[in-house]
Formats: sequence, structure tokens, C-alpha cells
Amino acid sequence: MADALAERRSERERLIGMARAFVDDLAERIPIVAAAVVGSVARGDFNVWSDVDLVVVCEQLPQRAPDRGALLAERAPAGFQIIGFTPEEFRVALARENRLAREAVDKGIALAGAEFFGSA
Repeated sequence: MADALAERRSERERLIGMARAFVDDLAERIPIVAAAVVGSVARGDFNVWSDVDLVVVCEQLPQRAPDRGALLAERAPAGFQIIGFTPEEFRVALARENRLAREAVDKGIALAGAEFFGSA
């Protein structure tokens, strides 16, 4: 049993490391205010079919959803789901109890801008 737990922790750390590397790469291309892993990987209840859910907050994002998605997903590892907000969009989503915004603040693993999530 201890080996299974160690393997699970190791896999979670590997996924978080991949997310961190992706955020670092993304930050070289666009100005990131904050980023956090949310969902099953953050909670630790992921499985082999789980995506790595990543909330990214940027000052400037395209208005059109397809353009925004393309910008954020460019060079993303397979199995990553990136959800983008501007800071104002994030604050509005949080006020409306949006699940992803709430998770980023309450249970997310901050990879950048932890202070933003603390003050949002």
C-alpha cells in the first residue's frame, strides 16, 4: 500500500511540475497575473483519464473564446485544460461563485501570483 501511495504522490508532483513548466513558458509569451492547478489534480483524486485543469489570469486576453483558447493552449502538454480569465473576469466569476474561480482561491495549487488569489 505504501508503494501505491508513493507512486500516486509522485505522479501528482509530475503533473504539477509539467503545469509549472507550461506556465513558465506561457509567461515568456504573455503577461500572467496568476495561475493555479485546480480540479482533480489539485485535490489529489485524479485518475488516468483526468485532465490537468489550469486557471490562468492575464491582463490581456482575446475577447473571442476561440482566439483565447488558441492562445492559451499553444504549446500546452496533451491532457491540459487551460481556462483563462482577465483579473476583472476572475473577480466577477468569484463573486458569482464560479466553481473554477472558487477552487483556484480555496484549493488551487498556485503556480504564479499566489497573492492575486489571496486578494481576489
